[in-house]
Amino acid sequence: MIRPILTSLLLFAIATTHAVAEAVPVKIVPGVGITRGGQPYSVKGAAGDKYLDELVAAGGNSFRTWTTDGLREILDDAQNRGLTVCAGIWLEPECNWFSYANAEHCARQTERVNKAVIEHRDHPALLFWGLGNEAEGDGKNAAYWKQLEVLAKTVKELDPAHPTFTAVAGLQSDKAAGLNAHTPSLDFIGINTYAALNGLRGSLAKVGWTRPWVVTEYGPRGFWESPRAPWGAPIEQTSTEKAQFIRKAYQATIQPGGDCWGGYVFLWGQKQEATSTWFGIFTESGESTAVRDVMHEFWKRQPPTDHAPVLTRLISTAAKKEIAPCTEFTAQAEASDADGDPLTYQWTITAESAGRDEKGRERKTKPMLQCVIKTEANAATFHAPEKPGHYRVHVQVTDNRKRAATGNFPIMVK
Repeated sequence: MIRPILTSLLLFAIATTHAVAEAVPVKIVPGVGITRGGQPYSVKGAAGDKYLDELVAAGGNSFRTWTTDGLREILDDAQNRGLTVCAGIWLEPECNWFSYANAEHCARQTERVNKAVIEHRDHPALLFWGLGNEAEGDGKNAAYWKQLEVLAKTVKELDPAHPTFTAVAGLQSDKAAGLNAHTPSLDFIGINTYAALNGLRGSLAKVGWTRPWVVTEYGPRGFWESPRAPWGAPIEQTSTEKAQFIRKAYQATIQPGGDCWGGYVFLWGQKQEATSTWFGIFTESGESTAVRDVMHEFWKRQPPTDHAPVLTRLISTAAKKEIAPCTEFTAQAEASDADGDPLTYQWTITAESAGRDEKGRERKTKPMLQCVIKTEANAATFHAPEKPGHYRVHVQVTDNRKRAATGNFPIMVK
């Protein structure tokens, strides 16, 4: 009797596993949007796979990745939380080791893409397939668009349950023309845009884009499109200014819906890019900033019950100036908290850049503790570094509930 019982249990386990691994179909409803499992679905998404519990608490329903590295575990984590995954498959940009005019290169890449799709297509947390991220260059390479069409067509044959797209760095006229001429099999376009988000709908009309779209990355002004100090250092918005900026742009571009199926705010986490705080919605020590509050309000249609501090002013005798080595200077921040929480201020100076590692990633900049002479509540006294160069003064204002506001300004020691 034992063997039949074991056999029945094994068959039950196989059947259960198969049921768990069944894809939830995503269908396009022309002129309306998409459904997932038969229900209307709008993307309330974040770019990045960290702080997923906080994403759920804020009302998010999806997050985006850029490669398939570790995708099985990522999909499982999403499924456990009721989230979906916009799964990116990395495509090589045109470079000295890869050419879209080279049939052998393209065939190898197609094989890699197909393998990833076959491996993960049945996972119930999968939402979209993203074929490449900003791999299009200036948009004038027809060979790239033609190969993208081959990939899109193949992926749709392998997995008709999940729409495909490619993410472009803005949708200028050359890119729109290439997509329209060569990629009819793409279901929609993903657009990465920052300072231009507020006017995106008008830009799409000008380039003649009529297919659906998702804003696959949006956030504060990028460092490449920001005002600059006299020596060229970009001026970063405070976390409070970023939240205000994103609120206005979201209301103008993503919230109206229509052919826009939603978006993925960048970055639901923290990374070193230009500075340690430029894009991260979270700090290095895990506090969330006011951008999280804005997203909570849009996604849940109500404000959060706890709020990040508001940084209303950041001033200094050295802000955006050239100063001599070892010069003493002061800085002061003005902040408030809507919940009445006590606030603490952390001041640091770092080098503007720590260079890049062997993989081309920006190295973390380290605090120069010896440059902080005194801190007192919301004010600090510093002396400039001894070595001439570009530096940045940072302040982080933190409450007692893991919420924070951040700001900084560049200085030049000369």
